Amino acid sequence: MPPNSKRQLGVEKECSADTAPSRANKRRKLENEQPHRTPSSFWDNLSRQWLTARTLREFDRRTVPSIAPEPPDSTHKKDVDLARLKRFASHGGPSLSDLRTYPESGPADPSIRSLASTSSTETQGKTVRIGGESSVSSKSTKCSAYDFAFQQHLIDNGVFSYLYAGINIEQEPHNLEDIRARLTPRRASLSPESFTPEAFWEFRRKNLRAETESIAMSIVFPSITGTTNIRSRKNLLFGNLEDLTDGSITKAKPDCYDGSLPANLDSQIRKELGPYILPSTNTTAPCLPNFFIEGTRPDKYFDKCKRQALYNGALGARGIARLRSYVNPDTADDNKAYVFSSIYDPGFGVLSLYTHHCTRSTNPNHDHEYHMTPIGQHFMTNTLDAFREGASALRYARDLAREFREGLIMAANSKMLNAERSKQVSSKPIFDSRLSDKTAHWETETLSTDELAVDTSTYAIPNGRTSVRA
Repeated sequence: MPPNSKRQLGVEKECSADTAPSRANKRRKLENEQPHRTPSSFWDNLSRQWLTARTLREFDRRTVPSIAPEPPDSTHKKDVDLARLKRFASHGGPSLSDLRTYPESGPADPSIRSLASTSSTETQGKTVRIGGESSVSSKSTKCSAYDFAFQQHLIDNGVFSYLYAGINIEQEPHNLEDIRARLTPRRASLSPESFTPEAFWEFRRKNLRAETESIAMSIVFPSITGTTNIRSRKNLLFGNLEDLTDGSITKAKPDCYDGSLPANLDSQIRKELGPYILPSTNTTAPCLPNFFIEGTRPDKYFDKCKRQALYNGALGARGIARLRSYVNPDTADDNKAYVFSSIYDPGFGVLSLYTHHCTRSTNPNHDHEYHMTPIGQHFMTNTLDAFREGASALRYARDLAREFREGLIMAANSKMLNAERSKQVSSKPIFDSRLSDKTAHWETETLSTDELAVDTSTYAIPNGRTSVRA
């Protein structure tokens, strides 16, 4: 027996003791990753129907009756001559040549017949024409949930992109020019000494070889983001967030998002605002997401990525608005942007940046509206200067999002701390010296509301950075 066999058994026992939580986590993960099924209410509530693959599928579901096959008649089995039936079947059975659209008989050569069967196997799942009629394959094609119907649903619920005809310049964020000014300067990490022309040509070669979205986001995009200590998470399903609309659309799952460590925010605040600022029940996942990254396949699905970014940004803007309302309800609706998103298209080498902000709605059906505004578009593979400009803008946007996020968390923690101190002070007894020692009298100390007020007009920014006005 090996000398460390007892230690190995101990490890196995420890692992077996933890199987219950791991199984619960796996079960929760499987439940969160179940495919979303669009309910009928989603289509019934749309103000306009778009001709998409999902729309046609829903139309077929409602109009084409499903006829269940009748079970075979199992009666009178004793009247069937099984020997005669087997002999008839061994000779090929009845002739089907008189049936309409019946294909002609195949070649007699076995090699040609084998080739024909191989060809028919390769065409499974495709539309095959037989006798001039098109027979639709039974194999269903995958449809994107982020189609025009999805965009129409967001519009009906007050989530607008800059392409929506009803948006005007008055609904742009009030700090848009300030944000653009913050993204303009060049970074030292992209100076000629740090980022050489050879590095740019290597980036172009990687981008040219990116045939899939996963390759583009894992190999090409890190050259744009650079190295950073910002906490982020990739491909996390936002299963813990409250539904943005009526619950008829799929849960958001960004390619990547930036957030803060949940432990940095007071536990009571996390408990109260969890459905709006905690994307997942996983306690290690970053909270209060306000920067999102989406990637697309080369030359495909850019519109789908824009709808995903619109959806993700609206969720982030709602969480920021909820926490700002907790800090100071009077300054929560300032029509300023504190959320960013980016889309990278490796096919054209285009990096697009957007802001997202929340405003009060005049529509009685929803209290708030969410807006997506472009702040820049950069052709990363064009020239070295264009790459430096786009990469600098992206990195500054991530830094600015972190400043907004951490400053808001500090203000929320400060308010919670002052509230707890006020409770302790108000309940602390004070001895009245005017009375005798034998007849001690206790009274409760009271403080004015001015002494306990939190200065939330300015969010303190760590590391000596410029403060961000609320």
